[in-house]
Amino acid sequence: MRLDALRLWNFRNFAQAEIVPDPRMNVLVGANAQGKTNLLEAIYYLSTLKPLRPIKESDLVRWGASEARLSACFTRDAFQESVQIRLVAGGKRILMLNEQPLTRQSGWGGILAVVCFTSQDLQIVQGEPADRRRFLDTEISLLSSRYLYSLAQYRRVLEQRNNLLRTHAEGDATLESLPEWNAQLVKYGARLLSARKQFLERLNPFAQSVHDALTAGGERIELRYLPGVPVPLPTQDYLPEKEEDWAEVFAGALRARETEEIQRGTTLLGPHRDDFLICVNGVEARLFASHGQQRTCVLSLRLSEVPLIESLRDEPPVVLLDDVFSDLDPPRRARLVAYLHPRVQIFLTCTDLSFFEPQVLDTSALFVVEAGQVRRDD
Repeated sequence: MRLDALRLWNFRNFAQAEIVPDPRMNVLVGANAQGKTNLLEAIYYLSTLKPLRPIKESDLVRWGASEARLSACFTRDAFQESVQIRLVAGGKRILMLNEQPLTRQSGWGGILAVVCFTSQDLQIVQGEPADRRRFLDTEISLLSSRYLYSLAQYRRVLEQRNNLLRTHAEGDATLESLPEWNAQLVKYGARLLSARKQFLERLNPFAQSVHDALTAGGERIELRYLPGVPVPLPTQDYLPEKEEDWAEVFAGALRARETEEIQRGTTLLGPHRDDFLICVNGVEARLFASHGQQRTCVLSLRLSEVPLIESLRDEPPVVLLDDVFSDLDPPRRARLVAYLHPRVQIFLTCTDLSFFEPQVLDTSALFVVEAGQVRRDD
């Protein structure tokens, strides 16, 4: 997977921008608040149709403009393709693939594979279970349209079931339809539980391999799935494998907690209560790891998606690294670059080129970003 050209019109703080990147290393340098992360966000949005940061989609349109446009050419499976997106302020998004309109968003999934690291990713380690569930949902959805559909259905059913339980607790509804909502909750919930367990199992060895590379084998990372449904033997070695097994466990747990859920007026268990542990050298990183260790853990977690995607698609994704060097010591910086370069195409933002070894800069494309303008510095 390789991005060959990127063009922007009225996107974020760019009135107009165009870059023709290097097929390997691309360094975006500039002071803070000049637009470096916005360029990464454009690539990320072309891949996921989601903003990189928690903002409204309309905020991607440059202030005062009526619409934004993004266009990219990329190489996938040795064939060059093109994508275009129009974002009309307060209007509808228009998608084009190879100059043909796409009417369904599901047709976009997986076109341009991207792995992105930002400072916000620290919340995967430091934050709440919801932050880790968001990581799982985002990454698995990019790999599976079935998961994305099941996630949307599960959320819909969960909302309806909670509404029923709440209004019943308030004396305004009967529970006649509860069995049907239970059946749907189990159906879609079992898909999520199975997919999340399998994803973390696949990711685990890749995360350890990356962590070995970043720490020179000095630390061991492990991911442990904590399902929001109690299982008879709550250890990872005995968690169910198949959807039908998860469905049986989930249905039994609902029956056991039904009286309590009715009394409290809410759904107390299910994949919406899932979590997973990130452990370093056998202890939970959130509680016991240093800030530098936590940052390395998140970086290992993100970069483990590179070999995972490569194993599934026979080519690596594009890698976006936003200000990744600021909290890494020089040895870890060097090992990070050595792990990725020249294996994958990288877009990396920084404020200071002194972070790089001269031989890396000599083989990189350097783009200077200043006040919403970007130019290549050869």
